[in-house]
Amino acid sequence: MEIDFWVERWNSNKIGFHQTRINQYLVYFYGEKGPPADQREKFKVFVPLCGKSKDMLWLSQNGYKVFAVECSDRAVKDFFEDNALNYKHAKKDHHGLYQSSDLPSMIEIVQGDFFSLQKKDLDDVTDIFDRASLVALPVGMRKNYVNKMAELQKSGQRTLLVTLTFDPSEMNGPPFSVTEEEVHELYATDFSIEKLCFKDVINEETGLRNRGLTALIETVYKLVRK
Repeated sequence: MEIDFWVERWNSNKIGFHQTRINQYLVYFYGEKGPPADQREKFKVFVPLCGKSKDMLWLSQNGYKVFAVECSDRAVKDFFEDNALNYKHAKKDHHGLYQSSDLPSMIEIVQGDFFSLQKKDLDDVTDIFDRASLVALPVGMRKNYVNKMAELQKSGQRTLLVTLTFDPSEMNGPPFSVTEEEVHELYATDFSIEKLCFKDVINEETGLRNRGLTALIETVYKLVRK
């Protein structure tokens, strides 16, 4: 699951992993259960490995500033063009930087390698939304990813983490199965962990069911950097 893998998937339009609907947990925890609308400008949400997720548009339209990273230039351009958004393109620290130019709350997407981000890049980030990053990584890459996340964050920064758990013998990832035990193994050293909810979603995820899954549990955690 190195960068070349994802760039090739986007360039060849093999993006069955892309979700066209807004994530229900994002809407609940940052909408109904989130801060009042007139206070959301104080919050900036980081979306790692963002693809062209419409979750970023929802966040911006609901008053949150958005900062994201994505390795595929095609995915970033598609995000702005698919949503008919005007944007500016510049260079920043050897990365491409795309910025919305016609939204009330700014969306900034760094086009480059997540692992090359620096702590200063997340200095004003308050929250992280990880719906599709951890589950996109095979077991061998997850520890490096979590270590980098811990390195980038300062104390008190929050993460809404969404995982999928299933029998890996039924389907090759991505997405990959991540158990509750592994979440604790990966994050407990540097983060507090609160399990918010879980749900059997196999009947909703027809694409994954068609790939062979017979059961699929979606779990949501709140992580706070110690």
